[in-house]
Amino acid sequence: MTQTAELSTATPPQHVVRPSAVAGFLLVHAAAIAGVALVGFSWTGVALCVASYYLRMFAITAGFHRYFSHRAYRLARVPQFLMAFLGQTSAQKGVLWWASNHRHHHKYSDRPEDIHSPVQNGFWWSHIGWILSGLYDETDYTRIPDLAKFPELRWLDRNQYAATMVYAVALFFAFGWTGLIYGYFLSTVLLWHGTFTINSVMHLFGRRVFPTADQSRNSMIFALVTMGEGWHNNHHYYPSSAAQGFTWWQVDMSFSLLWLGEKIGLVKGLRRAPSPAVTEALALARTKLDVSVETSGQAMEDDPLAQLAARWDGIRDAARVTAHQALADLEAARLRAVQRLDVLQADYAAARTRAEAAASNRLVELRAEIENTRRELHDTLVRLVEAAENLGLSAAAPA
Repeated sequence: MTQTAELSTATPPQHVVRPSAVAGFLLVHAAAIAGVALVGFSWTGVALCVASYYLRMFAITAGFHRYFSHRAYRLARVPQFLMAFLGQTSAQKGVLWWASNHRHHHKYSDRPEDIHSPVQNGFWWSHIGWILSGLYDETDYTRIPDLAKFPELRWLDRNQYAATMVYAVALFFAFGWTGLIYGYFLSTVLLWHGTFTINSVMHLFGRRVFPTADQSRNSMIFALVTMGEGWHNNHHYYPSSAAQGFTWWQVDMSFSLLWLGEKIGLVKGLRRAPSPAVTEALALARTKLDVSVETSGQAMEDDPLAQLAARWDGIRDAARVTAHQALADLEAARLRAVQRLDVLQADYAAARTRAEAAASNRLVELRAEIENTRRELHDTLVRLVEAAENLGLSAAAPA
């Protein structure tokens, strides 16, 4: 068992941070503030800061979170690596480290084992303290076997600062000091706090729409700041969806961009928001579970079998509806595949017919050419013989 796994199941650690980690964290902030003061205000710098912020926020929200942590869609291997590389330009450690800890967070959300719960450990610890503590620096590969099998991702995870250094140098060479200060340092500081608010603020402030077991909440403001992550209560209610905005007015720019990626064939298997039937069934299941726990009393607490039976009673209807939805999605995928296969088979038959027709035409042409050549050879031989006879030559009798 790794150090991270051991700590996650033990009593909560003391809230102590590493001085070196704090120094590095503050140094980036100081570079951003002092750099802006030295370079001066620049609209170009502001544009670079905003563009760099949202470019990398997309890599965190759509990449680190929805793809690597929840596998809510599929990418080919090269786009997968590029998404991981872009995400690591945000200087939020390695892609595998990020996904591993996020999966742990969902397993124990707002319970004592949750390593960054503001409910358990306070706002600042959940916002940044847990990262600066050094207690969770190791990547627990047992949580991410589906990702750990890729050597290029393991390399990126081991070299967590390589991508962000390349990004910073590229901005400097492309835009000079303005690019480095605004496009990298200031943008990175804003990106850090924008991302970290989902761990801290979105478990304390906002609207709770769905009765999840944790304190996750929704906020339009933070959804705009984080490209859709502000619909955090939605996400904890139905984490397998690539969409975190469940209604038309819940703006989710990350999902919109992923939808465009699906249209051009880059993104596959994009999981949508749950249907109203699934949402209703899940809500009913949660209500039944809460009622069963309340009415079971001490007997429930003492009997693990009774606990499991009550939990199943609570989720059974939701499981049926969700399974039905999953089967419907699979059936739709099957129909799309059948339609595609029919089109491909028709194209193949047409191409084969064209090829056979072309081949048949060529055979006719070759036969005609052979006959013409035979006639030319025959005529040539006749003329040769006639010419020889006119010269008084005669063919020798065969031996």
